[in-house]
Amino acid sequence: MQVDAYSDNTLVMLSESDMQCLKAGNILIKKQKQKTDNGEIARVMGAIIIHRPVDEVWTCLMDWEKMPSYVEGLDYYKVIARIPNNISIIEGQIHVAFVKFRYTLIVSNNKNKYYQQWQLISQKDIIEHKLQDVIKPHTSGIKNIEGYQYCVPFGNNTTIVYYAPIVEVSVPVPGFIENSLTQKSIKDYLYGIKSYLEKK
Repeated sequence: MQVDAYSDNTLVMLSESDMQCLKAGNILIKKQKQKTDNGEIARVMGAIIIHRPVDEVWTCLMDWEKMPSYVEGLDYYKVIARIPNNISIIEGQIHVAFVKFRYTLIVSNNKNKYYQQWQLISQKDIIEHKLQDVIKPHTSGIKNIEGYQYCVPFGNNTTIVYYAPIVEVSVPVPGFIENSLTQKSIKDYLYGIKSYLEKK
């Protein structure tokens, strides 16, 4: 897995109005174009202020198995392998309406930069890390899952979390519906983490 941690493509410059939105306790949703190996993709990113120190927030983001207890739409996450260079293999399941999707992610973590990146595990990754006996097939209908998130310290004991997921399904849906679902998943995730950490 090639990780382009903290590249210029992932960092977002916030305007004064963006900061006012965040300071009011709201989630900031921004659309951006990002360069990849396969060209340019459109990505929706969310950001939120959490009134907790960055190390505490990072520890929360690293605990994938606990996330379903406070993030709506997640059925479970299970760490099935940890491999060198701070890489984890994580099996998960989400549900949308009455449909459940199971998948396995390869996740890279960079604590020095509070940066985490994930993508759907490939057959090449499975063979390279000798995981043939532990990886279950993805649910049919999943075309791609990838994304990244990172934390930035902001003032005293406060952190801004940026979260940019992509979930593509092979079932055709209108673009505005897909965009709406993406924004809902971002809000569920960020509000879930904020609520969980700030109530501790």
